[in-house]
Amino acid sequence: MGNSEMTDAEKIAGLEDRTRFLSEVTYRIIDILGTIVEFRNLETVTHVKRIRAITHILGSCYMRVEKNSGLTPEMVDEIAKAAVLHDVGKIAIPDSILLKPGKLTRDEFDLMKTHTTKGAEIVDRILDGREPDTYMTYCRDIAKYHHEKYDGRGYPEGLKGDRIPLAAQFVSLADCYDALISERVYKAAYSKEEAFDMIKGGECGIFNPRLMNCFIISKAEIEKICDEIEETADKEYAVSAD
Repeated sequence: MGNSEMTDAEKIAGLEDRTRFLSEVTYRIIDILGTIVEFRNLETVTHVKRIRAITHILGSCYMRVEKNSGLTPEMVDEIAKAAVLHDVGKIAIPDSILLKPGKLTRDEFDLMKTHTTKGAEIVDRILDGREPDTYMTYCRDIAKYHHEKYDGRGYPEGLKGDRIPLAAQFVSLADCYDALISERVYKAAYSKEEAFDMIKGGECGIFNPRLMNCFIISKAEIEKICDEIEETADKEYAVSAD
């Protein structure tokens, strides 16, 4: 065998390196796509960072507390990475609705709700007929089901209880909390304490009680990471403005 020929071990190592590279490229593209959607929605990049971080905190806590959940650290990492694509379907929503400063009409809200199914359709177009791997399954489930509620009063399918994919449940709670503490065109921001009390008190719908337990356990950690993300963003803005 000549020196130019690769051994089987070298070929396998090369394929593994290529697979890792393609995975990182996929993660990066998804991350950028999620950020683009938030900019169109007049959100800052901190929104996607907070959603990803809070989702990771909730998933990690759930994995520790719910011993039979089947979650692994790798699965939690992938769910958190997929979380940035939760609102990708808003690309298809008209600005007149997406950026409306006042309350949406019934018809407008019905159209807004379609961002969930449109998000799943976008993921399907990315897959282009190929079977999704675990990561892309998370992306699709999160995009489609992150507005489902544990009592069946969510959308788009009115799924109830554990019929809602767990990844989507994590992002649903993370997104709800972040929406409350963020200023939007139609509302002022609530304090972190107010947001926590509203969710705990059921003012934002019903969530998985096991997940709510993790939310309560992780309260300080969630608040800390949100503060850190904002502080980093403020520093980066100050540097860019100089």
